[in-house]
Amino acid sequence: MRGLDRTEAMLTALAGAIPLLGVNRRRCAEALDAGALATDEVMRRVEAGEAFRAAYRAVKLELGRGRRFEAPSPARLLARRRSSGGLGDLGLAEARRRLRAARGWSNRERRRFDQAMRRLAGRNASVRRGLAR
Repeated sequence: MRGLDRTEAMLTALAGAIPLLGVNRRRCAEALDAGALATDEVMRRVEAGEAFRAAYRAVKLELGRGRRFEAPSPARLLARRRSSGGLGDLGLAEARRRLRAARGWSNRERRRFDQAMRRLAGRNASVRRGLAR
């Protein structure tokens, strides 16, 4: 649980820092080279009706020949990445819910453990008193 608490503290710090960062759109666009966009090109072809395996092989061949693919719009890039945990859906609400549930469980178990230890200590004390007589 300490690790989760530390992670939460780091994420809180990042949440304050990230809005202060700037984005150089030109450099971001340049970073989308042919290799970074290969999956998007394969998926574009599949959406157009080509079989995945054929599209994959064709894009691989074209990349090997030095072809560069046109970058989809940023909105289109994110739209393809909607799986939980991906750029379009970080799943933070679910992560927070699970963290609250884990903390609740941990707190309940800790109380049960502490209660059991108190009862055990009380029994041991009565046993010791009985032996001393």
